[in-house]
Amino acid sequence: MSKRVQRIVVIGLSNVGDAVLMSPVVQRLHARYPDAVMTLFVGERARAVFEHDPRVHELQCLDDFHGGLGKLRLLLAIRRLRPDVLIDLRSTMLPLCWRPWRAWRYFAPVPSSIRHMRDRHLWRLSRQDPDSSRQDAEPGSLLAISPDEESRVDRMMERWNLRPGKRLVVICPGTRSHIKRWYPDRFAAIADRLIKTMDAEIVFTGEPDEAPIVQEILKSMDHVAHNATSCTTIAQLGSLMQRAELVITNDSASLHIACAMGTPVLALFGPTDPIKYGPTGQGDRAIQRRLFCVPCEAALCRFSHECMRYIPVDEVYQAACRILGAPAAPPVTR
Repeated sequence: MSKRVQRIVVIGLSNVGDAVLMSPVVQRLHARYPDAVMTLFVGERARAVFEHDPRVHELQCLDDFHGGLGKLRLLLAIRRLRPDVLIDLRSTMLPLCWRPWRAWRYFAPVPSSIRHMRDRHLWRLSRQDPDSSRQDAEPGSLLAISPDEESRVDRMMERWNLRPGKRLVVICPGTRSHIKRWYPDRFAAIADRLIKTMDAEIVFTGEPDEAPIVQEILKSMDHVAHNATSCTTIAQLGSLMQRAELVITNDSASLHIACAMGTPVLALFGPTDPIKYGPTGQGDRAIQRRLFCVPCEAALCRFSHECMRYIPVDEVYQAACRILGAPAAPPVTR
C-alpha cells in the first residue's frame, strides 16, 4: 500500500522557460498523489506558468525570501506547511534543515549522461521521491489551459479571419538575451516564403518588450501576417501553439511552451546548447552552426555573432518544409 501523502512542496525555478521545463515534475506528482495539496515556490516570472493550474493549490514567490533572513523565513514557511513530500529543484540547503536523515537524496549530482534540463528535473524527482517517478505521466499537454483561455484564442482567430484547414505557423522572433536572436529580416523572409509557397497563415508572438522586433518584421514583409505580441497569456499562447502545425523560434520560453503543447518545433540556436535546452518532440529540429566557440553560453559575444549570422534563410525554410511534410521550393537569395 502506498504511503498517505497529503501535502507536497516543490522548490522550483525562476524564469518562464525553466518553469515550463519543470512542469513534467508537477504533472508526475499530481498523477501519483492526485488528492494531495501542492504548494509551489517559484520566481515571480515563473508564477504565470502555474497561476491557473488546477494541480497547484498554492503559489509562493521565492523573490519574497531574499537574503539570510529571507532564507530563514522560507524554512519556517516550509515547516509550517508540514509537507509529506518535498521536491527541491534548486539544490538548496533546505532539505538538510527539513529532514536531515533524508537529505542524502537531495545532494547527489545529476549523472553527466543526463543532459536535457527537463530530464535532469525528472531525475531529481526520481531521486527525491521514487514513488512518483514510477508513475506514468498524465495524458494531454503539460500546461493547464482553461476553457475560458481557449475561448479567448477562438475569438482572436475569428478576429483575424483565420480559415479552418489552412496551415498555421507561429513564429516567435524574440528572446530575453539579444545574442540568442536570429535577425528580423530573415524571419520576414521565412514568413513570406511560407505564405507564398504553402498559403500558410503566420502569427508572430512575443512579450511586450519584443513588440518593436515584430513591428520591424511586419513592415519588411511582402505579405500580410498577424501580430499576437502582448495579446496572450502563457496559457493562451499554449492554446494558440496547440492549433499550429509548426512553431519557429529562437532558444526562448516559447520553445518550451510549444514542446509542452506537443506542437512541432523548429528552433534556431546560437550561443546556447540544444542538447540541454532544445526541442524534445520526435519530429522537432534544432539548427545550430558548428563553430569552435559554440555553445559558449555567454551573455556577450566576443566575436561577430557568427553563430546566428551564419544560419541562412534557405536552411531554415527547407527544415520548415520537411516538418510540415511539404516539398521545398528551390533556394532563393535574400
